[in-house]
Amino acid sequence: APVNLRSQVLECSYNKLEFVPLTDRTRVTQNFGGSDIVNGAVTVDVNTAVSEGHTVMRNAITSQLKIMFDVSHPRQLADHIMYCLPPGTMGGIAYAFINGWMSVYNDSWCTFPSVQMHEMGHNLNLAHSNEARAYNDQSGVMGYSYRQDDGPQMCFNAAKSWQLGWYEGTNQLITISTGGVRSYVGQLSGIVNYDHVNNPNRNSNPILIKLNQNQKTNPDDYYITFNSKRSFNSETVEGGNQVTIVRASGEGMHYAESDLISKLSAHRSYTITNFDGTTDSATITVNEISVSHSFAEVSICIGDCDPAPTQSPTLAPSQSPTLAPSQSPT
Repeated sequence: APVNLRSQVLECSYNKLEFVPLTDRTRVTQNFGGSDIVNGAVTVDVNTAVSEGHTVMRNAITSQLKIMFDVSHPRQLADHIMYCLPPGTMGGIAYAFINGWMSVYNDSWCTFPSVQMHEMGHNLNLAHSNEARAYNDQSGVMGYSYRQDDGPQMCFNAAKSWQLGWYEGTNQLITISTGGVRSYVGQLSGIVNYDHVNNPNRNSNPILIKLNQNQKTNPDDYYITFNSKRSFNSETVEGGNQVTIVRASGEGMHYAESDLISKLSAHRSYTITNFDGTTDSATITVNEISVSHSFAEVSICIGDCDPAPTQSPTLAPSQSPTLAPSQSPT
């Protein structure tokens, strides 16, 4: 089936968020050109040259929308509005207002699902996903965007997935901290395995694990998932069928950029020394990976892991071509 903003967000959120096109609406006046709203789209005519830039252009569009449909603010028309500007009006790909209603796109970039999801992510209070440099985390859509009409099919990294809150309501989110539960040893799955009644890939394994530090002294926390490369996440560009570790502040609730700091295959570990200001290290070890069953056997512990996990045979993670990233959005 074709992939678009609505379909992919519905899949990623398990129907908790749906972008619905605005109901058809007729202009109150036709004296200013443009069109009626049909299937959620409208043409707006403005007396603005592309050389005047995107800020002047978007303000002119906003003014025209208010006149055309007799509203005091575009938010009276819809919760989110995408402004697709003519070529030459702006550089870059797109930008959006944090926790806002508007996103702005450079010409045809407004037609690509990954760009739309990225900018809607900003409207939903999500920050960028980085890896050593800005946008470089390609395990989810808050990194680079792609000039693809139909994909790639992927969602958000572990930190963003925690922040969105779509996977609450089960026992599949685990918090590990120095003052609480200090370890998890067992199977770890991913968001495609959320225990939802209509999910054919559902299981009861944890899908997101947060290594929590004291906010006042150590604002960064660590978010861990198995980035299963199947179903609606089958085209994740980076870290597919690996355990990904993402560092972010904001307590998993607030706007904060994240950093992908490790992608672990079977028999690999990552250690965070002096975790939460203590003498203990936090260690994430991947003992085995089963691609066919969509889980990794992991040991995630502050201090020593006890008891030692049982080892079992696994299938090697599959490999697939990586898509070249596009120019970075704002």
